Amino acid sequence: MSVFPHSQLLFSPSQTVVISGPHIQLLDTSTGALLATTIDRTEVDINKAGPIRVAALDSTGTHLATSADDKQLRLWRLDGLALLNERELPKKPTGLAFTRDGQTILASDKFGDIFSYALTPPPQTPAQKNAALASHENPSGGALVLGHASFLTAFLLAPDEKFIVTADRDEHVRVSWFPQGYTIETYCLGHQKFVSALCLPPFAPDTLVSGGGDPMLKVWDWLRGTLVREIPVLDAVAPFFKVKPARRTPRRFEDDDGDGDDGGKKKSRKEKARAKHQRKDGSAEAGPAEEAEPAEDVPEPLEADAAQPPEDTGPVFALRRIEALQPDPSDTAGYLIFSAVGATALFSCPFSASAAADVAALDFGAPVLDFSVARDGFVWVSLDGQWAEGAPSAMVRVVRLAAGKLVELDAAATTALVTALNSTCLLPATANALRTLDLYQALSALPKNNDAEHDPMDRAPLESASDAGRELSLKELGRLKSKTAVAKKAQLARPAEEEEEREAKRARSEPDDVVMDGVS
Repeated sequence: MSVFPHSQLLFSPSQTVVISGPHIQLLDTSTGALLATTIDRTEVDINKAGPIRVAALDSTGTHLATSADDKQLRLWRLDGLALLNERELPKKPTGLAFTRDGQTILASDKFGDIFSYALTPPPQTPAQKNAALASHENPSGGALVLGHASFLTAFLLAPDEKFIVTADRDEHVRVSWFPQGYTIETYCLGHQKFVSALCLPPFAPDTLVSGGGDPMLKVWDWLRGTLVREIPVLDAVAPFFKVKPARRTPRRFEDDDGDGDDGGKKKSRKEKARAKHQRKDGSAEAGPAEEAEPAEDVPEPLEADAAQPPEDTGPVFALRRIEALQPDPSDTAGYLIFSAVGATALFSCPFSASAAADVAALDFGAPVLDFSVARDGFVWVSLDGQWAEGAPSAMVRVVRLAAGKLVELDAAATTALVTALNSTCLLPATANALRTLDLYQALSALPKNNDAEHDPMDRAPLESASDAGRELSLKELGRLKSKTAVAKKAQLARPAEEEEEREAKRARSEPDDVVMDGVS
C-alpha cells in the first residue's frame, strides 16, 4: 500500500504538526497520540486544494498557517486544528512565516513579492473588492513588504525584526528594512547560481549563511554585505545524489503557476472551447458544462516543440535547508546542518572559521525531503521511504550531533512519537496523489532555463513593452502601477531622521533576543 510521506514536521512546546500530502495531523510530542487531524474534514476540499506546499507555526504554538496548490492562505488554531480563516494569495507561495508576536503572517511567492497579512483579515469594502479584481495584485488586501524581479526562494527575519533577508533565483541576497521593505540596506552579492537556503545562526547573529546551486556555502557579514568566507560542500554532497530533475520539454517560457507575463501567445477561453468542440466529432455547439468550464489561460509551446525530445539533464545541486545547531550552549562551538534536494544524506560541518571545514554525511539510503531541529536539539529527518523498489523504509528518523558528527538514535532511545510517525500516522495515497506531490520539483524549477525566450519572473519587459507601444494586460498594468507606487512612496514618505533610524537599525541583535525561525 502506498502512503504519503511526511513533507514537513513542525514542533511546538508540547505538540507536533505533521504535514502529509494534503493532510495535517497534530500529535502529542511525548506520547505520539493523535490529537487532531484534517482527514475526513469538510472545511477544505483536498481534491481541489492539492498537497500542502508551505506551512509555518508561530513561536507559541497557537496558530498554524498553510497554503496548498489552490493558493489559499489558511490559518488554523492549533488546538483542535480549527480552521479560523482563509484568504486567496495573488501567486503560489514559496514560504510562510509569523512575526515574533504572532500577529502577522508573511508570505513570499513565485513572482518575487512578500506580502504581510494580519492574523484576522479586516472586512473589505466593495470598493476594495473591485480594486482587487481589477489589479490582479492582491485579492485579499495583503500589504506589499518588498519585491524582487525574480522567483523568491527564501526569506527570514533578523532576530530583532528590524531587517528582512531575502533570496531569489537570480543569485541575489538582499537585506531590507522591515516592515519598510522598500528601503534596501545592502546586498550580499557573489553567488553564481540560484540561492535557495538562508540561515542566521543564533550563536553568531551578525553572520548569514547562504547556499543554493553554488558548490559552496557563503558566510556573510550581512549588515555590511561583505563575504567573510566560503565553505566548499559539493564534493561531499555529490556522492549522495540519487534523484535527477524531471525531463523538461522546451517551452516559450516556464511558469507552472499559470500566472506568467503575456510574453507568448495564449489561447483565449473561446479558442479553447472552440478547439474542444472540434475534437468532439466536429460538434459546433457547446454544452452547458463546457461553456462554464473556467479553464485558465496557459502558454502555448513553441511550434517546433513537437519535434524536440524532452531535455535529459544530469544531477542538479540544490540546497533544501540550512540550520545552525549548538549542542552545548556553554560551548561556543556551533555547527551547520544542511540537506540537498534529491540527496539521501544529511550533512554537517563546523561553523567556526578556525575549525577545518570538513563536511560529514549521514546516509539514510532514501532521499531526504526535509528536516527540523526540535527544541531539545534532536534533528528529525523526513524521508521519501518509498523511493526505492521493494519494501518501504522508515519515513522519519531522528539524529543528534555527537563529537561533531551526526549519529542516529539507537532503538532503545526511540520515542513513541517516532513510532507513531512511522506507523499509525502513515496515510494511504493513490499513485496519482503521489505524482501530484512532485517532491523534487525544485530540481527543475530553480535552475534557470537560459534558452527560454522569456522568463516570466523578469519584470523589466513590462516597462519596455509599454514604451514600445504594446498594449499591456490588466495584470501587467496593475503590476506596473504597483511598482510605480512603491517607488514613489520610497521617495516621498521617508522621514527626515532616516539616517538616524538607519544607524539604530544597524545595531546588532542583543544576545538575549529571541530568534525568529525563518523560512527557506
